[in-house]
Amino acid sequence: MSTETHASAQMNHDASVTTTDASFALNYDNTMTASAGASAGCDYASVGVDVSVKTGTQASLEGGLDGYNVYAGASYSDTTEAHITATASVGAEGFGYSGSVDAYAKSGTEAEAHMSAGLNGVDVGAGASIGNAVGVDASVTESLREGSVTAGAGVSIGEHLEAGGSASATFKDGKATVGVSGDVAALVGLEVDVSVTVDTKQITKDATAVANATEHIATATVAPAVTSAANTVAKEASHAVDSIGKSAKKTGNKIKKAFHF
Repeated sequence: MSTETHASAQMNHDASVTTTDASFALNYDNTMTASAGASAGCDYASVGVDVSVKTGTQASLEGGLDGYNVYAGASYSDTTEAHITATASVGAEGFGYSGSVDAYAKSGTEAEAHMSAGLNGVDVGAGASIGNAVGVDASVTESLREGSVTAGAGVSIGEHLEAGGSASATFKDGKATVGVSGDVAALVGLEVDVSVTVDTKQITKDATAVANATEHIATATVAPAVTSAANTVAKEASHAVDSIGKSAKKTGNKIKKAFHF
């Protein structure tokens, strides 16, 4: 069992512009943040709790090409918020479960939009909120070697207006993901998210393993049994031929004797 603790505080006041041959990014950050937390875990399970606060303004704009995919995104946040987050996970090789709960209080304005499209699929979404609210968000993920399923839900209450949604269908590095999310809130808000990921590479590996095991069983068990059966049939056939030959010879001798040949 191992444990860790952390604490930090930071004041940010910077702006940046980054460009490449295929992309650009603009970022503005004028915020103050502070956080503290603790976690504990072993090889098969872990838990953690974090507390964080943030106040100030952040904005970003980006776009470009990523291989054979085009993407763009923009976000703006001018909020004061506090979060208490708890996480837990348990699992062994090949499977596991994880979950998180985030209780928060927030005041201010937020807006976000994003899209990507191309060889890896399509992912689009947008959301905005304004006002004061307190709420709780939770999510649970079940993971297997062949894929994972994530489901989330949230509820908030306060003098605020919130709306948003997103949808995605992507395929990257052998993993196919389909996800949807949506929320509409006015005084009382509800939010639901679901995402499913299937690892086609792992399915191929498992199929190959099954094929190899089947071949091994056939080689180690079926083939010797077939050979043994074939040997038995050949032996019995040889005995039958010998018996028929001897019987035919005896019959011939009797015929010769009867007709005095």
